[in-house]
Amino acid sequence: MASGQSGNDHAQPPPTAECVRVPVLWHHILQTRGPVLGGGSGRQHHLQQDSRAGTSPAGHLPEPTGRHHRRGRRRPDGHQRVPVPVPIWTLELLSAGGKDGLRSGAASSREAAFTYAITAAGVAHAITAACSQGNLSQCGCDREKQGFYNQEEGWKWGGCSADIKYGIEFSRRFVDAREIKKTPRRLMNLHNNAAGRKVLEDRMKQECKCHGVSGSCTTKTCWTTLPKFREIGYVLKDKYNEAVHVEVVRASRLRQPTHLKVKQTQGYRKPMEADLVYIERSPNYCEEDTATGSVGTQGRLCNRTSPHTDGCDLMCCGRGYNTHQYTKVWQCNCKFQWCCFVKCNTCSERTEVFTCK
Repeated sequence: MASGQSGNDHAQPPPTAECVRVPVLWHHILQTRGPVLGGGSGRQHHLQQDSRAGTSPAGHLPEPTGRHHRRGRRRPDGHQRVPVPVPIWTLELLSAGGKDGLRSGAASSREAAFTYAITAAGVAHAITAACSQGNLSQCGCDREKQGFYNQEEGWKWGGCSADIKYGIEFSRRFVDAREIKKTPRRLMNLHNNAAGRKVLEDRMKQECKCHGVSGSCTTKTCWTTLPKFREIGYVLKDKYNEAVHVEVVRASRLRQPTHLKVKQTQGYRKPMEADLVYIERSPNYCEEDTATGSVGTQGRLCNRTSPHTDGCDLMCCGRGYNTHQYTKVWQCNCKFQWCCFVKCNTCSERTEVFTCK
């Protein structure tokens, strides 16, 4: 492949402040251009627990008996791995240096709030799904719902209801375990972890199957199911847009942070349970900044015609873009010749790509 570059410059009007702030973030989260944990090809990240000891990284949780328990015990390697449906960039952000595990400049921003919320929700979702499928020895279906009959509405619990309580408790012990130091960041992270799990719990769905003569619905059997994780991502994305700026309230004596309150409001108000909260405003992701870990968007590939976040209008933050022209060459129309070789033609195509200034 040969490549060349033309000097075509395309000036663009400055975008709005909202566009400048995070020009490319949601394209990676919701359009899933890159690999997503637990699905498709690419890297896979797993939670791992040791079934031989009957414990999880989150500590000991109740261990039911029955079909799901026996099925989980049959794994020969003694370990159980659960794919977590969380975009890879969130784990890279969580592990990208700094003593607290997150790039220091973005550590208290609304992007960090989203990262923690969707990670906590992803762990709870994956564990709950694995329990329902019988892939974990420590859990199974939700036993609390089995056998209950609602006489007023004429339905009963049956099938395998997702044990969301187990998944949420696992996520709480596993994800929240790293929040040890009594700092403002700890309060923020714990709140956002809980908010992500709350969004998942509130969107559990009830499915039913009718029973009766000739298709009549004289009685129904119902069970709870998990929502698709993409739905949770969309909800959290909306909550990211509406994230609440908070400040820390400290104890009068020891001056240690005790809880959060909404900043710049008349009176005193705590954030709502399902709100995403942040302490510091987001850095400018358009420009490279080693202090915050932002690589900027200079040189990034963009789509000249797209109106979305992958488009040059937003991606390039008003700086314009360069047009690169190159010729792609490959062998084509190959035919087998007797005897014995393959004869091909050479095909070429003129292509343009666009990168941010």
